[in-house]
Amino acid sequence: MFGVLLVNIGYFCGADLAQEAGVAYPLGHFGGVAGDLVRVLLENKAAALLSILFGAGLAIQAERASGKGQSRWPFALRRSAVLALLGSVHTFLLWNVDILLDYALISLMVLPFLRLSAGRVLWAIPVVLIASAVIAMPMLALATDLPPAQIYALGLQHYGQGGWLDSLQYRWWETLHVIGPMRIANRFAILAPFFIVGVAAWKGGWLSAPDAHRRRLRQVFVLCFSFGLVANAVPQDALHAWVNQLALQPLRVLIKATFFFAKFALTLGYAAGILLLLQRSRWRVWLGVFAPLGRMALTQYLLQSLVCTWIFYGFGLGQYGRMPLDLTLALGVLLFALQVISSRWWLARFSIGPVEWLWRRLSYGGIRSPTPRQGQPHSSLS
Repeated sequence: MFGVLLVNIGYFCGADLAQEAGVAYPLGHFGGVAGDLVRVLLENKAAALLSILFGAGLAIQAERASGKGQSRWPFALRRSAVLALLGSVHTFLLWNVDILLDYALISLMVLPFLRLSAGRVLWAIPVVLIASAVIAMPMLALATDLPPAQIYALGLQHYGQGGWLDSLQYRWWETLHVIGPMRIANRFAILAPFFIVGVAAWKGGWLSAPDAHRRRLRQVFVLCFSFGLVANAVPQDALHAWVNQLALQPLRVLIKATFFFAKFALTLGYAAGILLLLQRSRWRVWLGVFAPLGRMALTQYLLQSLVCTWIFYGFGLGQYGRMPLDLTLALGVLLFALQVISSRWWLARFSIGPVEWLWRRLSYGGIRSPTPRQGQPHSSLS
């Protein structure tokens, strides 16, 4: 969640779009260095790490259904449909770089492969990549041919200076012609394989019994973390300039593809590193501080959008394109700390977060109030 917030806040404030457009953006004292660190260490990796957990969650739900002698399809379809509904509302009414709708659609792509063993399910990765390409084709036809600088200028006008209705109307156009094609073409190809990795990791016992795989986890951590760090640290402009000088076209394609996929090796390095740390009692205590936030990840993810759109958009404080990047990232750190505290406060009183409660109740059928903790008063949600 921390990584997702630091990456997303660069889009909320307009800094990432300004960089893509080649337009100057106020960086502050350390915004340039901090922004580069976010790009190297977190961009796409945080969302991919969450994809591993989502994939594991799908595998767990399928096992539970199988243990009860039930089909995995009805509940999984309801669960994905509710998540898609939440993601659609989030996308069109608040913020269109949403990831919930993507997760819901990718879940449906992965469902047919849940019966496969841990080893065989990895062979589904080429299938989901091909499916992602097929899905992307009609969306790419909708993509605008406006230059990035003009798109950034439109964002300044409608998000930074416009009211809520103005930003809503522009968001619909941007979703269909800018963000939507990007999400389908890029995100599906990036995130769908990590869903499969999550399924395989659960089926293989890497997540449920990591101590039995300690040696392999160390190997994955050392190899993927070091290789991924180097691949991400290489300046992309310099890499492309060097590769384009090579005489052989197949060699150029091979090197570019290798560096593209190597960048995501860092995600596997993070996953292995976290599993290794959780085997140490002291680290379990320290990392346990963030456990309540993990249990309320859906609620807090949507809350991040509410807070950040109010800070940066014209219907709030109007800091889009204005707040220096160093201050923006510091604000992200502060917001994350407040979310850790608020999650602990909420779960001391209720057994589940409000949006998690809604997702679960609609998935299982029926609406009931979240259960208060014993000895705690009911809230207005009761």
